[in-house]
Amino acid sequence: MTSNSQFDASGSLAGYIYQCRLALLLGLQAVKKKPNGQISIEKFDDIAFDSDDHAECLVQAKHHISAKELTDSSVDVWKTLRIWIEDFKSGVITNADTRRLLITTAVAPDGSAISKLRPGASASERQAALSGLRAIATSSVNQTTKVGRELFLSLTDEEAELLLKSIHVLDAAPNLPDVLDDIEGELRILAPSHSDKVTEMLEGWWLKIVAKRLVGEEKTQISLQDILRKANEIGGMYGPDGLPVSAPDELGDKTYDPSDEAEVYVRQMRLVQLPDTTIRNGIRDFYRAKAQRSKWAREGLLLDGEAAKYDARLQDQWERRFEADCSEAVDADPDGKRKVGRGIYHWANQQQVGFRNVVEGWITAGSFQGLSDRLKIGWHPHFTDQLGKGGDDVEP
Repeated sequence: MTSNSQFDASGSLAGYIYQCRLALLLGLQAVKKKPNGQISIEKFDDIAFDSDDHAECLVQAKHHISAKELTDSSVDVWKTLRIWIEDFKSGVITNADTRRLLITTAVAPDGSAISKLRPGASASERQAALSGLRAIATSSVNQTTKVGRELFLSLTDEEAELLLKSIHVLDAAPNLPDVLDDIEGELRILAPSHSDKVTEMLEGWWLKIVAKRLVGEEKTQISLQDILRKANEIGGMYGPDGLPVSAPDELGDKTYDPSDEAEVYVRQMRLVQLPDTTIRNGIRDFYRAKAQRSKWAREGLLLDGEAAKYDARLQDQWERRFEADCSEAVDADPDGKRKVGRGIYHWANQQQVGFRNVVEGWITAGSFQGLSDRLKIGWHPHFTDQLGKGGDDVEP
């Protein structure tokens, strides 16, 4: 099925995503040279690096889904020049030390005026670029580029030379997917085996940060240090000593259903007559912990036998508490035994046993629930008599 090109916005959408993704890549690269810098989106330009509200580097980002040439008469060239000249003439941007980058996936033909503005161009090449662009600005009849061309021709020799001296054209730049690969390359040192996961999480955080600025929810610039800190934080989660913890909405929320009453771990809670609210919270912890542990297992983040060793630690702690409490309730009546069971349950529900670097009450509580579901542990002093004996199955 082909889409109606009149209404196809894929190019524009790809361009916006490219701008945001490219900004993240440039930020990761810039923080190595200027760790105290700041980055902005759609403030001074598509992307800008600044300090103390002074733009030091302006970036125009141009993305094309299909292969395209960046000729001297291209709309991208004159639209970019128009934006920069308007700022140049207004005095809003300090011109003496501001760098201007045109980063585009299009390719400038060798020998063209615009190709002579690539990084490292000599003074003579930039002079040739000026002559070539003036020639195009004079001869072209393209109405789309008319304003930009007229603005360029209005510059004095000194202004035009100063402007072109600040411009660097980075053509044949990585496209939308390739920029993500480059971001992953920057992050690989943080978690070599899981750099794709680090990249995915960092980009998700970045898009939220950018969105807040675009809608005016946040007015401050984005510190390059913030990008570095977040990258290291996420990288630490996927390092040899770290595990990432998903947000609750990523794991899903399990609400109570009458069918839950057939589950062994729910029957365990009913056996000691826990309140409905407590049981519903237990169901939530069970499903959330199971989902998180399963996700770790699917993503290959768990070491061999790590989950089983964690459960063994919980079971050992439970056995010590269970034996101590039950020894005091040998002669208790049924209500007394249920009370003892509730005490053991509440004790388990308040534990925070670290799963590697993760110390979350719901992981511990939900894992205790998983053990109770397999009858490895229980709350009532006589839970095995009431519900049977557990098997040898293991959960993630």
